[in-house]
Amino acid sequence: MRNMGTLYRFELKKLMHRKMIWAALVILTAAVVLPPVSTVTGKMYVSKDATGAGDRVYSHYEIVQRKRTDPAGLEGRALDTDLIREAIAEMGIISRRTTVSVTGGDSAGQSVTVRQADPDASGWTLDGYVTQGEYGDVWNTVASSVGQEDMTEDLTAEDYYAAVDQARQRAYIVRGLSDGARAWWDARAEKLERPLTLTGYPDGGWTSIAETAYIVDLFIFLFAIVALAGLFPMERQRRTEALIQCARYGKTPLYAAKLLAGLTVSLVGALVMLGAMAGACLLLIGPEDAATTVQQLMNPFYGAPMTVRRLALTVCGVYLVASLIHAAFVMAVSLCTRGGAGAMAACFGTMMLFIMVPALPLSHPRLSQAWSLLPAVFGNNGVVGDPRLVHLGGYLTNYQAAPLLWLAMTLALAGLVLALHRRTPNK
Repeated sequence: MRNMGTLYRFELKKLMHRKMIWAALVILTAAVVLPPVSTVTGKMYVSKDATGAGDRVYSHYEIVQRKRTDPAGLEGRALDTDLIREAIAEMGIISRRTTVSVTGGDSAGQSVTVRQADPDASGWTLDGYVTQGEYGDVWNTVASSVGQEDMTEDLTAEDYYAAVDQARQRAYIVRGLSDGARAWWDARAEKLERPLTLTGYPDGGWTSIAETAYIVDLFIFLFAIVALAGLFPMERQRRTEALIQCARYGKTPLYAAKLLAGLTVSLVGALVMLGAMAGACLLLIGPEDAATTVQQLMNPFYGAPMTVRRLALTVCGVYLVASLIHAAFVMAVSLCTRGGAGAMAACFGTMMLFIMVPALPLSHPRLSQAWSLLPAVFGNNGVVGDPRLVHLGGYLTNYQAAPLLWLAMTLALAGLVLALHRRTPNK
């Protein structure tokens, strides 16, 4: 039992032979692929009048693929006064042409949108509809900062960027940032491109990856619960604990091998789920938004340059690290409860707590930030929405500090597991 490599391979092989683990991995992987799949399913009907005469039917997949070609020609354009006013004028035309907008379901249960429009208008064609959608993205980006009531033909780019800066400074004040933290962000804000250069396809596959990763993290936690809740109680259920205790080196080498095998299975499961989700997003929706900045669509108030591709890769890397602490937590709970059912119940309860309490009030700033750094609640906002910094000899953003914290917590839980096994009675 002194050969750790042999023990590790033995425990890993035992886990890989459990059918429940494979079933859970297949089901959860299929579940994480559903968000990008749902984006390209369903149909949209455009009618020239209320009777439905002259219907035109476009599938959502056709719309997505057409949007990838940027029919509005916004690729490389600056978000300046001219473009802002173009978007405002286009949205005014859309509101006059569209008389009814209803969302329902077709016979296959898919999402269906019915639009009634002027049959001579460009919005009745696929290119026209996609073009209006691209201008609508610009309109929404600007309106999120200046407010819908100020979206008039007199609005200028200076007004928009001033509103963005004011909103960012308000976020610093609300979050209780110190003077040093504000100066840290202000130094990075100076590197932001003004005016912002747009890409014609801002909400593509990389954006979908960044927005879907939080859901995948919950499934990673669920996979760790199903796969590892019974790992340590297995020896007691098979009545082999006493035999192991009589071995020359005791239970410590075996439990260390179990711990390493559990961490490996959780990490591999996370890789499979994140890889499947990312692959589906890029194949079905497209990678054309790789160079899009987060300020264009996802968060105009973020105070540092960052592309959506970098954001997506960062989020996926963060959740790979989270898979380790998920596994360590489940194994520690299973050793404490000495039963698979009890460990599952405790871990499910913990997961539901994070879902039901995604954030704590800002009136308790330290506690609120500590809660936001926990893996099960560390979502997209933890990367680009929360300007609070962690001071560790220098300032770190949440997405930089959280993985370091989780690795430290994983080591602490591993030490707890190895300490608990020595107190586990052979019953």
